[in-house]
Amino acid sequence: MKFISMCALAAVTVLSASNFASAASCARPAKFSVPDGKTASDDQMKAAQAKLTPYAQAMSTYLHCLSDEIKSGKDEYDQVSAEWKTQSDNFRNTPAKAQ
Repeated sequence: MKFISMCALAAVTVLSASNFASAASCARPAKFSVPDGKTASDDQMKAAQAKLTPYAQAMSTYLHCLSDEIKSGKDEYDQVSAEWKTQSDNFRNTPAKAQ
């Protein structure tokens, strides 16, 4: 039983590492500085406003990417978990093998 627990822990570790690496492929947009509205000039506010739309679009793309990665990771986990249950059941139901 200890071996089965170690295998389960190893599987979770590998899945976590692969999902973490995949999430790194989602490019987070760089945050830009928003000028202080009390002291900013008209030109500074217009420049910031021009940056906002592309930033918002890039952030939306980034968040969709993360959402897709989370769904993909959950689907993969569910598949591995189901396979583990099937194989664990097979192992428990197989007569002991001579060592």
